[in-house]
Amino acid sequence: MKNYLIRIIAGVLVLSSFAMCTKNINKIEEPRSTASGKDTISSSLHTEAVTTYTVQPSQWMVDGTKIPAGTTIYIPAGIRGALLLKNVKGTAAKPIVIINKGGKVTFSTSTTASYAFKTQNCQYFKVLGNGVPSIPYGFNVNGGNIGMTMDDLSSDFEIANIEVRNSGFAGIMAKTDPSCDAATWRGHFTMKNVILHNNYIHQTGGEGFYVGNSFYEDGVSLSCGKVFPHDVVNVKIYQNLTDSTGSEGIQVGCAISGCQIYNNTVKAPGVSPFSAYQDNGIQIGEGTGGKCYNNLIKNAPGDGIIVLGLGDNVVFNNYIINSKAYGIFADSRYTPGPHFQFINNTIVGSALGGIKLNSETIPMNTVVNNVIIQSVSSLSIIRKSNSVKLTASNNYLNKDVSTCKFVNYSADNFHLLSSSPLINKGANVLSYGVSFDYYGTKRPSGNAFDIGATEY
Repeated sequence: MKNYLIRIIAGVLVLSSFAMCTKNINKIEEPRSTASGKDTISSSLHTEAVTTYTVQPSQWMVDGTKIPAGTTIYIPAGIRGALLLKNVKGTAAKPIVIINKGGKVTFSTSTTASYAFKTQNCQYFKVLGNGVPSIPYGFNVNGGNIGMTMDDLSSDFEIANIEVRNSGFAGIMAKTDPSCDAATWRGHFTMKNVILHNNYIHQTGGEGFYVGNSFYEDGVSLSCGKVFPHDVVNVKIYQNLTDSTGSEGIQVGCAISGCQIYNNTVKAPGVSPFSAYQDNGIQIGEGTGGKCYNNLIKNAPGDGIIVLGLGDNVVFNNYIINSKAYGIFADSRYTPGPHFQFINNTIVGSALGGIKLNSETIPMNTVVNNVIIQSVSSLSIIRKSNSVKLTASNNYLNKDVSTCKFVNYSADNFHLLSSSPLINKGANVLSYGVSFDYYGTKRPSGNAFDIGATEY
């Protein structure tokens, strides 16, 4: 009996020791190298294996048909050629993560090549250049006609911490253009959950970001007849920097619901547009609804923000500086919604005028709490005709930006001094969904709402 008890106690001690030595499942394990590039890492807390896959420098394509959901795909540091990912499919609960390992990865190819990085028929994946925390853009995409393109029915993805430069056309593109394959048509395919953040795009031949097709209402005429581009649902484009893009810094089309464009900096867009009127800062294109807020747009040769959306558009808390056309231009095309709402924007030095409203079929255009600083010859709010329905109130109009009393306007410090005439002079805009300012400060912070993008 005594020996039996000793054996039981020894067994308990062994099990306790094993439990004390289990690994932290939140830690990313380093993969073991294998000839195939695949590896599995087992956690001692569960029986499920976490699979990794290492892309070899000589590989130009990864077919994910046999790569299971939840896999981490590593791309080792160094300079390599273009890469195509096809059939890489995770799940909403277990996306596939593509990440840099050991340092910066540069995808380098000529601008005449179709792409530098492309996904084809991929879903529930993330391309993240944050494998080394000290490197802000762990993936560097250099060249290609399209730098990065999420194409061929790809959906449900996140693209972050990536630098894209020197593309012949767009920097990052996300859309499947309609063809005579019915799978690409509206009603047959919807691109969903597109998240693009913390990227740096510069020196592109066309748009910085190009999300969704541009021809929502009319579609395109092909040999099989007229076909319409797919819808895009739940787009978030935020915390990106674009600089010296050939056309718009950010362009979004066909985003019928859940679209948010915010906290981006768009510098020097439209430096070499491929056609007229493609030189704006941000384009909210046909078929696009939602919100555009807290962006900084500087030195657009065209309009700072151009709105061609569905008519459920709210544009607020943006700083739009030195546009050579209008600060904001709005036009009603395919516009079934009730309103364009322009709230608490600060527009300085737009050559042709502050806000131009060609939106004659919109039930109501609302212009409230905006700061518009214009020269003597430029009008602040311009309607195309008396058919443009307008509600305007509590806007601050002046010829000299110094009257706003910013802390340091020339250094982009747009906080207000206590002597600013904008303080407590705005209308209550909570009903428009505007409850914070450009810096994230709650509105109102004082006795009343302030005018412009910044709350004191």
